[in-house]
Amino acid sequence: MRSPVEIPETKPATELIDGELVQKLGGTQRHQELEFRWTAALRDWDGDPGTAIHEVRHAFRAPGHRFAALVPDVSYIPRATLDALGDAVAEEPPCAPDVAVEILSAGESERRLAWKIGAYLAAGTQVVFVVDPPRRTVIAHAPDRTTRFGPGEIVAHAALPDFGYPIDDMFADLYLGE
Repeated sequence: MRSPVEIPETKPATELIDGELVQKLGGTQRHQELEFRWTAALRDWDGDPGTAIHEVRHAFRAPGHRFAALVPDVSYIPRATLDALGDAVAEEPPCAPDVAVEILSAGESERRLAWKIGAYLAAGTQVVFVVDPPRRTVIAHAPDRTTRFGPGEIVAHAALPDFGYPIDDMFADLYLGE
């Protein structure tokens, strides 16, 4: 699915959020480490043999939302979806991911984040994990409920049967003061 506007190739990536081109905030080394940890955790999961990828644009239409071209920090796409898309379009999927992980950056707009979560869920994403490094928490946004996970707890969701990611492991050895 092509975007109705030209999205420039930038580093960090530019997203189309509610009709506005917005360049993502530059990830710190800790932000990037969390991306890699989430990607590895999802790849190590023994569930559906899909793929976990980081920083890949997903372009899609969601009911009740303007066209979206979003670049989640990490996304998970099931094998059946990848097979249906084929190799050529799997590089920039024309659909929302089944699972999106957004790692908060200092100065991130709450309004834009809320719009992104709404667009993902309206387009069929089963769960959006929002990782808040300073608070060492994860909030799982799903169509039917929102769940908060904190230190000592294990992040889990029905969209990922038998997946569990201990919060303490997620943030281990990262300096997250603030």
